[in-house]
Amino acid sequence: LARVCRALTGEVGRVIVVAAKGQPLPPLDDTVEVTRDTEPDCGPLAAIRDGIAHALATGPRPAIAVLCSCDVPELSSGVVRFLIETARASGASWVMPIVGGHPQILVSAVTASAFGRIMAEATSPQERKSPRAVLDAIRAEDSTRVLFLSESELVAIDPGLASFADIDTPEDLEKPRFSTA
Repeated sequence: LARVCRALTGEVGRVIVVAAKGQPLPPLDDTVEVTRDTEPDCGPLAAIRDGIAHALATGPRPAIAVLCSCDVPELSSGVVRFLIETARASGASWVMPIVGGHPQILVSAVTASAFGRIMAEATSPQERKSPRAVLDAIRAEDSTRVLFLSESELVAIDPGLASFADIDTPEDLEKPRFSTA
C-alpha cells in the first residue's frame, strides 16, 4: 500500500485510501487521506464509491480519479501520469488499460463525467455490484466514453507491464521483485 501511495503522490492532487473499519494500515505519508468502508465486504465498487464520496465531500471536485488497488506494488508514476494525460486529452469518461486481454479496472482513470454512474451503480439494490458492471453500462450508453489502452501503448511507459502485476497469494509476495521496500 505504501508503494502504491508513493507512485500516486505527485501525480494526483490527493491520495485517498479506502480501508475496512479497524483495518491496520502501514505507515503512510501524512498527506494520504484514509476513509473507511461504509459497507464492509462489498467489494471494489463500494470502495471506489466511498473514495469518490470522500473526495467530493472534503475538497474541490476532482476532474479525474485514478482507481488503483493496493496490491500493485510495482505501479509506476509514469503509468499514473499517462492515464491522467490520456483522460484529459481524450475526453473519455474512463481510460482503461487492457493487459493480458483483461480490462485493468483497478489501475485506470475515470473522469468526473463517470462519477454519477459509479455512485448510482454502487448504491443500486442489485446483489452483485462490480466495477465491470459500471464499465459495461457506460459502454452500452456510449461506447466512445471508454478508451481502451493497448499493451503496446503501455509498454512504451512500463516495458514489463509491472504496474499491473498484483499480489493475490502469499507466493506472489515472495517473488524477488516484491521483497524490497
